[in-house]
Amino acid sequence: MKRFSPIFYRLALANFLFFMGNSLFILFPVYLKSLGAPESFIGFMNGIDKIFIIAAAAAIGTLMQGRDPVKLLRLGYCVCAVAFASYMTITEASWLVLPVRMLHGIGFSLSMILGTTIIFGSVKMEDAVEAIGLYGITGAITNALSPFLGETLVAYGCPYRFVFLLAALLVLASLGITFFIHPAGGHAPGAPRRASGAVRLLGDRRFLMVSVTTLIFGGIFGVIITYLPNYVRASTDYRFSWFFITYIAVLVAIRFTLLRAVNRTNRSALIMAAFGAGVMTCLILNCIRYFPLFLMTGVLYGITHGVLYPVMNTVTVSIVPEHDRGGANALFTAFFSGGSMVFSFGLGHLIDYTGTYLAAFNFCAAAGGVAMAIIAAATLRYGPRGLSAPPD
Repeated sequence: MKRFSPIFYRLALANFLFFMGNSLFILFPVYLKSLGAPESFIGFMNGIDKIFIIAAAAAIGTLMQGRDPVKLLRLGYCVCAVAFASYMTITEASWLVLPVRMLHGIGFSLSMILGTTIIFGSVKMEDAVEAIGLYGITGAITNALSPFLGETLVAYGCPYRFVFLLAALLVLASLGITFFIHPAGGHAPGAPRRASGAVRLLGDRRFLMVSVTTLIFGGIFGVIITYLPNYVRASTDYRFSWFFITYIAVLVAIRFTLLRAVNRTNRSALIMAAFGAGVMTCLILNCIRYFPLFLMTGVLYGITHGVLYPVMNTVTVSIVPEHDRGGANALFTAFFSGGSMVFSFGLGHLIDYTGTYLAAFNFCAAAGGVAMAIIAAATLRYGPRGLSAPPD
């Protein structure tokens, strides 16, 4: 880690505080449920922000041209602070939730994409998987810390408004840290040359195949984040935060110990194995009345997310020309968020129709199998290192 620049560590701290606030909204579906919302409404509102994440991702290529990405990162944190504070005005499950989710999506997209784009611009590409993996830990561990903190605060009688206020204060702390980052240090040479560059990348078959698997990966993540808390609360006496604690512990262990070996590994096989762990996660959710199996789902999903996010993010960026890397990074976030939105919204209706959360989890297991088949097809078409090699 000594080979990373000071900007890496300052951004990592800002990212940790930002995600500590953002991950408190893992409790948002629980809050909507307490207001009497049906699962289809919860799935829609918990996924609708992804439309605005995607829209902002599509616009970031244009925004980055000739502009300091650190200043754009500050803009993202400001929008998130306003959005997080606005959650305090939500007192019923109505369509007034929509504008708050819109602001949340735009702010999150700017903050997430600009942070990782700056990181890609500050490290060598051969170190990118490790850098993004370690940087991602600062966000990922909040998926365990924030739900535990929020669940504990609510259990001790704190109103949800206090949780939302805490989220806004945390992202303001992130904003403060960016003023200790020298603007010149945040220049990212990977920004696309023109606004149409990112969309143009989808014309490459290899890039499109990777993007579709990213969409499925995001979908599985979105369903787990949206529906697992209420599923656990309805089916067991466990605290759902145990899942997140277990999954993050495994994720952190993987990223600190295994990511340096990625450059010596067949990435196609690694991605398929990680998707296989995700498939098993969804299938074992059928049996979580046994506590050891419940913890096993956290272990398996920790393997899935711990490997897939940094590896697929880096693959997406590395298989395009250098000048298109900013746009490719934005598209990775767009497809991941798009999958989360489509799956959580569509499968919310499936849950309401079937009367069981298991229908959504089993659908995700099947989708994970499709992703494995796509990666296998890409390997056959482009060779064993087809998802590692840059363009000719």
